Formats: sequence, structure tokens, C-alpha cells
Amino acid sequence: MEVQEQLYQMFMSNHRFTRRPDEARSRFAWTLTARSNFKHLMYNARKNVEKVSQSADPTLWRERAPSWMRGDYWETLCNIWATERWQQTSTVMKVNRAANPEANMHTGGSVSFATHQSRLEKELKRPPTFSEVFDRTHKKKGTDQYISDRAREVAESYSQQMTEKYAGEDEQPRLDPEVWVAASGAPKKGHVYGFGHSIDTSRVLSGGSSSVSQTSAFNAGVGTPGTSPSDMMRFIINTISGLESRLADSMETHLAQMQMQVTDALQAQLSQTFSQVISQTLSQVSIPPP
Repeated sequence: MEVQEQLYQMFMSNHRFTRRPDEARSRFAWTLTARSNFKHLMYNARKNVEKVSQSADPTLWRERAPSWMRGDYWETLCNIWATERWQQTSTVMKVNRAANPEANMHTGGSVSFATHQSRLEKELKRPPTFSEVFDRTHKKKGTDQYISDRAREVAESYSQQMTEKYAGEDEQPRLDPEVWVAASGAPKKGHVYGFGHSIDTSRVLSGGSSSVSQTSAFNAGVGTPGTSPSDMMRFIINTISGLESRLADSMETHLAQMQMQVTDALQAQLSQTFSQVISQTLSQVSIPPP
């Protein structure tokens, strides 16, 4: 935690915020980005040492710590990775991924969902629909071909259900959470297909229906939705009701939108710069095992 605080203060030494709430939101965005990048950093470290040592045995990696981590911390991690329990868990996860290879396929790269959404909004000069962002992150670059059969099936099902549900109306909401869950399937471990893992599901859904398109996020204190579509919709409806009672006027709504844009901008900037910063600074500090 001390190292994390030190890195955050290094980040803050180059950035200033005029409002205290914006600084608090920047810490949240920074922590989210740091966790994601550190996860990838550790993954790459494991892959590199496995390649150099030409062995998948973690006990043979102990003397090959990356330059940015203390040797004793690295050795501790190697011992953990070598345990039978960890190896069994790793094997199970590999089997699960192999059994469902399309589960995490996308073309968004390391760029967050929020960043893609922000970029697309600038291109279109209007807020994009969720379908447009989904297509951007699930179609092969420069083509109209989806990255997987599941992505195509979900997109087509969602489009068809939206057309049927809003037939005769002048316009459709940018996202209808009920229709999306019906098309994509029940959330798994709090994750809804198509949203990406770096953004809270409730925050993405908050832009979905006419009742919540004016808000920036669900209330964090409402509770966690269940895993079935009905549980998810019950959670969404309850959250919307709570938000509507608290949003007294349009000024509060406008402020919430501005705050969300600040977070999106921060996430976009952090995603591009954090890897550079961490590569320059972690060699000077000691990183404890996660």
C-alpha cells in the first residue's frame, strides 16, 4: 500500500484538479487503471521468465526476477505459483477458457470501454448507442465482420428485439438493459458480456434506458445484482427509482454527466501513460507481491 501511495503521489505531482470531488474521482480511476496494468505486468513477467528459462516450473524461475521487483518478493511469488493448490486452480481456469474461447474475444485492445465510447462520440459528434460501441470493439478492423459467432448472434438478437420493442416509436434508447441481458445472457460473476472488465457494470448500464440516460452511475450502496436476468433487472429498476428520487433538477444531472466525462478522460489518459510511468519508476521502488 505504501508503494501504491508513492506512485499515486508521483502521478499527482504532474496533475492538478480545481475541484476536490474531481481529485477523488481521479484516485478511483487511477487505482482501477493501476490494478489492470499491474495484472498485465505480472502476466508478462511470468511469460517472459517461462520463455527465457524454457520451463513452466515456477521453482526454476526464482533466480530470474524482473528488474523492477525485489528478488525475495519474486521468490515468494514463485513458491506460491509452485504450490499444488495454485497449479490446480490454474489448470481449471485454462480448461474453462479453452471450453469457451469466445467468452473474452474482442478487438478493443487494451483501451477501455469508456475510452472507446468517448472516441466514438467525438467521431460521430453525438453520444453513440451501445450497439455502435459494441460493434467498434467486436468487429474486425476495417471490416463488417464480427470477431466471433457469439458476438454476431448477440448483436443481431439485440437489434431485432430492440426493433420489435420500440416499433412505432420515434427513437430508441441508447441502451435497453433488459433487452441486452436477454440477448447476451445472464451476468457471470458480476460481468455482463460486451462491457469489458475495467468498468463497473452498473455504470455502463446507467446510460441505457430513458430513465437513466441522464445519470452518470448507479448508487454504489444499492447492492450487488444477482446472476439471473430477473435479478439484474430488479437491481436496475430499484437503482433507477433511487436515483430518480435524488436527482432534484437538471443541474444535478448535468453535473453528474460532467463528472463522468472527467473520469472517462482520466481513464483514457492513464491507460496511455501509466505503462510508461511504471516502467520508469518501478525499478526505483520495491513492489510487494499482490
